[in-house]
Amino acid sequence: MDHSIEYNQGIIKELVAKMICLHEYSFRMVEHKWFNILMKSMNPNYQPIGRKEIKSECMQVFHREKEVRKSLLKGVDSISLTTDLWTSNQTISYMCVVAHYIDEDWKMQTRVLAFIELDPPHSGNVIADALYACVTEWKIENKITSVTLDNASNNDGAVDALKAKFLVRRGADFDAQYFHVCCFAHILNLVVQDGTEVLDPLIKSLRQTVKYFKRSPSRLKAFVDTCKSLGVTVGKRLHLDCKARWSSTYKMIKTARKYKGALTSHAGSDANYAWAPLEAEWDMYDLIAPLLKSLAVVTTAFSGSLYPTSNIFYLHIFGVKVAIKEAMKSTSEHYRVMAEEMLEKLDKYGKKRTTPW
Repeated sequence: MDHSIEYNQGIIKELVAKMICLHEYSFRMVEHKWFNILMKSMNPNYQPIGRKEIKSECMQVFHREKEVRKSLLKGVDSISLTTDLWTSNQTISYMCVVAHYIDEDWKMQTRVLAFIELDPPHSGNVIADALYACVTEWKIENKITSVTLDNASNNDGAVDALKAKFLVRRGADFDAQYFHVCCFAHILNLVVQDGTEVLDPLIKSLRQTVKYFKRSPSRLKAFVDTCKSLGVTVGKRLHLDCKARWSSTYKMIKTARKYKGALTSHAGSDANYAWAPLEAEWDMYDLIAPLLKSLAVVTTAFSGSLYPTSNIFYLHIFGVKVAIKEAMKSTSEHYRVMAEEMLEKLDKYGKKRTTPW
């Protein structure tokens, strides 16, 4: 075989492997008939690649890129980590480890270090062992300054185990006081979800409403017709929230509020639609909407990934506590009790921190 052809084939394999990795295509794609027709038309010297061969090439690309990232991290002095566990639809648990650091040009960088399967049980020691193994593999154990996890009880045990490991490894060089950084976005999410149980009937009704209309184009069209007949402007579509993210629940309610009258009217004309929220449920939302809006804004701000959030923490947490204390002055007993519960839970989570809120 001509060496130039062999060399070009190697370049093509690498490019195809990078494309598969970037777009998460199946390895079997390289065996598809029209993929090979396309490649052959672009380069007559192209030789078909098998799925096993391209899998091997993808792994080589991965290892080469990993070595490049390792060399870059050698020049970094301090690295902060964030980590979380995630369970797939197949009930397989994964752990993601992300590094955050400032590069030589004073730009914030974020890089995924690991996305690994984690066998149960997910105890503190198991999480700590997996995280420590990751940083030692990357040879950055002497650069870690902090780790951010959510507030699950097993993560408290993981932090204690990690502190012990880093103390043995680094001795007096390791500062354990500010090592554990609580995820305030997660704390706020828990506080709002626990404190707004009074909205549960409204939230459940809206979730069923969205599912009902989304399942059938004819149902959705009928509802749009109802809106038009009432002169209600059809703007943002109804959408289902993510139960784990309060800000998405707030967005679902806020969007549906514009269709309040249309939903009530449609329930009278569609015998199968039985989830129109009650007037009292909307009244409760209208009462606490200003507080919910301020909490949603803070949640969104703390969930940003393209900018640092530590410098905006105290300003936002101060605003949250002011908003909750204002709500505690309400003449509505439900609203006042809700605010008191939220403040109590916020202070409870705050006691876990090494610095005062």
